[in-house]
Amino acid sequence: LNPDRCYPLHSTKTIAYPYSTYSVILSAEAQESPITNVKMNWSKMELSWDSSKNFSQYECTIMNRDMEGTQKEVNSTLCRFPVELYMPLHEGVFLTIEVPNTNISKHCTFIPGGINGSAIENFSCVIYNVSLMNCTWQAGRDAPEDTQYFLYWQNSR
Repeated sequence: LNPDRCYPLHSTKTIAYPYSTYSVILSAEAQESPITNVKMNWSKMELSWDSSKNFSQYECTIMNRDMEGTQKEVNSTLCRFPVELYMPLHEGVFLTIEVPNTNISKHCTFIPGGINGSAIENFSCVIYNVSLMNCTWQAGRDAPEDTQYFLYWQNSR
């Protein structure tokens, strides 16, 4: 299972994906949506999906828990949000894909989580001459031996 993908669940589930655990909550749909296989590439801020019907336009939205966010209109099943968009992922985000002038939509909630004790420890970064940043950390005390951590840079507002 992939933490960057929305799964057809109607309740909170814990999803393990290589060496990390994430929680994904999906809303129950009133009807079977033609929008499926929703994925989010967090490093590129790209939301993608499959559709069993060919629509000419979609609206996609990403919002934080304060309901602040960005909406885009696209003509394909790929929605690119600005990489510089400040969105604190650790608090969770809401993703919505809608087909304008229809009742067709897909709603996903991404809430990052982890196995207790797997969070990194002793995280620090040193910036050299404003052009190089070196960050170090230690794996969590209870993290499995093969745990992999990824660090993404995001410019602040």
